[in-house]
Amino acid sequence: MGSKLKMHRWIVAFLLAMAVANGIEFWQQRARIAAGYGDFSALYTSGLMLRQGKGRQLYDRQEQWRVQQEFAPNVDIRQGPMPFIRPPFEALVFFPLTYTSYPVALGIWSLVKVVLLWLGVRVLPRPQPFTRIYPAWLEVVLCLGLFPVFLDLFQGQDAILLLLIAAGALNRLRRRKDAVAGVILALGLFKFLLVAPIAVMLWLAGRSRILAGFLPGAAALVALSCATSGMSVLSAYPLYLLRLNRAAGIGVVTAQSMPNLRGLLTTFLGRAPYPGAIHWLLLPVAIAAIVFTARLWRPLVNAGFSGLACGYCLALLAAILTSYYAYSYDMTLLIIPLLLLGGGFLDERSLHEAWLPPLARRMIAVGLLLILCTPLYWVLILRLDRPYLLVVPMFILAFGIAGGMRREMCAEAL
Repeated sequence: MGSKLKMHRWIVAFLLAMAVANGIEFWQQRARIAAGYGDFSALYTSGLMLRQGKGRQLYDRQEQWRVQQEFAPNVDIRQGPMPFIRPPFEALVFFPLTYTSYPVALGIWSLVKVVLLWLGVRVLPRPQPFTRIYPAWLEVVLCLGLFPVFLDLFQGQDAILLLLIAAGALNRLRRRKDAVAGVILALGLFKFLLVAPIAVMLWLAGRSRILAGFLPGAAALVALSCATSGMSVLSAYPLYLLRLNRAAGIGVVTAQSMPNLRGLLTTFLGRAPYPGAIHWLLLPVAIAAIVFTARLWRPLVNAGFSGLACGYCLALLAAILTSYYAYSYDMTLLIIPLLLLGGGFLDERSLHEAWLPPLARRMIAVGLLLILCTPLYWVLILRLDRPYLLVVPMFILAFGIAGGMRREMCAEAL
C-alpha cells in the first residue's frame, strides 16, 4: 500500500505541474484566443445569428462568414468560416453570451466550464470506500493538468459540458432512476455520435428504461431545433454535415486529426471519398463494439456499482474509439474512468485487487497512466502530428476493463 500511495502522490504532483504549464500556455496565447482563433468562434457565431434573427440560416456558410467577420476579422488562418456543426438547439446555450463582446463571452464561457467541471466531479458517483479521495476543488485543479481538458478550454469547446451530462447520467443510473438518466443523457445529443451509442449499449445491456427518458428527451430537442431554425432544418442539417465531410480543407472536419479508428484508418487508407472503404469498415466495427460491450455488460449492469461503473467506462471508450467524429478534447470524458478506476490503486482491498486478474489490472494501470501523461499528447499532436495514435492507450484501457468484466466477481461492491 505504501508504494501505491507514493505513486499516487507522484501522479498528483505531476498533474499539478501540468496544470501550471497549461495555465502558462493559455496565458501566452491569450491574444490569439481573444482574437477568435479558437473553435468558440463557431459557437459564438451560432448564438449571434439567433440574436440577429438568422436562425433559419444557421448552416449557411456565407452568412456564418459574414457574422464571423464582424467579431473576428483578423484571423488570418481561415479563408472561410469556422463552421457551426452542432444541432440548432445548442445555439440557444450561446445566445445570452452574445450580449457581450467575443473576448468577454469567451471568458465567461471558460469560467462557466470550470464550474461545470467542478459539478461533474461532484456528481460522479465513486467506488466504496473511496467516495472522495480529495476535495472537489483539488480534483478540478488536477483535471486542469489533463491535455484534453486544457484543449477544451483553449479552443472554447463544449466537451466539459458533455462530461457533466455523462457523470449526471451515471449518478442516476446508480440510483436506478433510469428514465431520469435517459433524459440527462439526451441533453448530450449536441454530440449525438458519442451519446446515442451509449444509450443503445445501456438499452441492450438490460437497462431498457433508459429509452423511456432518452427518446422523449431527444424528441423534445428535435422540436426545439425546429422551433429555432424551422422544419427545413431536419433535412438541411444532415446535408450540411455531409457537405462538410466531403469537402477538403474545412479545418474542423480533419479525419487524420481524430484520436479514433477513423483517424487511424485515414492514415493508412487516405481521405477516401464518401462513401468509401473507411466508412464501410467503420460501420460494422462500431456495431460490433456496441454489441460486444452490451453483451459483456449485461450480466453485470445490475450486479452492484462495480459492474455498472466498469461497463459505463467501457461504453465511453467504445463510443470515442468508433465514433465518426471525435477529437482530442472529447477525451475529456475519460475523466470518468480516471476517477472511478484510478482511486482504487490506493488500497490492496480495492476493486482491482479483489476481482481484476493481474493482466487486466496492469493494462488498466498502463492505460490510465498514458491517458494522464500530458507530454505524450504534446509529442503525438504537436510534434509528430499523429493524434490518431492516442487510440493505443484507449485500447489498452478498454481491453483491461473488458478482461476484468469477464470475471464473475463483479457483484461485489467497489
